[in-house]
Amino acid sequence: MIAFDGARDPPWFFQYIESFSHLFLDIKFKTKDLTINTLNFSLDLDFTGFDGLIFYIYKPKANKFEFDIIDHRTEVIHTLKNLYISLEDYKPQDSVDFVIIPFGQFKEENRFIPTIHSGDVQSSYQIFAWSPSILFKNIKSVIRISNRYNEIVPMDAYGGYHYHFDISFKGNKTEFVFTLINILVRLENLPDIEPIVPNIKSLVSKTNELLFELCQRSIPLDMNALLRELERLKFNIDHLTKEEIFNWIDNLIDFYSAKE
Repeated sequence: MIAFDGARDPPWFFQYIESFSHLFLDIKFKTKDLTINTLNFSLDLDFTGFDGLIFYIYKPKANKFEFDIIDHRTEVIHTLKNLYISLEDYKPQDSVDFVIIPFGQFKEENRFIPTIHSGDVQSSYQIFAWSPSILFKNIKSVIRISNRYNEIVPMDAYGGYHYHFDISFKGNKTEFVFTLINILVRLENLPDIEPIVPNIKSLVSKTNELLFELCQRSIPLDMNALLRELERLKFNIDHLTKEEIFNWIDNLIDFYSAKE
């Protein structure tokens, strides 16, 4: 079990991404307009002092996942547009759990400012962080240290309120993106979930392009082999089934994990 700050159940996604460092925004919307079925909003992610990729996922409806990955090497602020929730599935007291998984490195001096734009509808949020703690005694024995989601409290400094991550919260290794994609493939097997294979294929192609750009500098010989294999996957992605994508990525993960 995990410990959670606050009087609510653990977020829906925890069982899938326990091994990833991640954030989530516990968002609440306050609307009295009972005539609308869909609430549209956008989200600004202002990250300073972080270099890498940012993956996000949330459930706009009870049976649907929306996700994407963004390149955070050249821009500081990203505006996530066309976000929405179904008010048939979300009641005023319900939380919208918006998950953010960073792949890369945080600098000691970092700052995070999220801003929600929802028109006349009032919004509020809390931010929680999870850092996995796994102590390896040997290859066959793993001790899991008791973890908890910690609320990140905003700091009041020159220039206004912002959030800061201390050294205990680290970004995930970039190569773990493919482990995450494998998890997404499994999510489609959940009961009554809308198909997400087209979204996964788009994510694979986009991720490959970003990783190729990240690896333009000098890289080890075995990494060249990995990149060639990813390029093959990229060119064949539109013709593969969900199971074939799953097996291809799974084989890559198994092969290169064995090399470590």
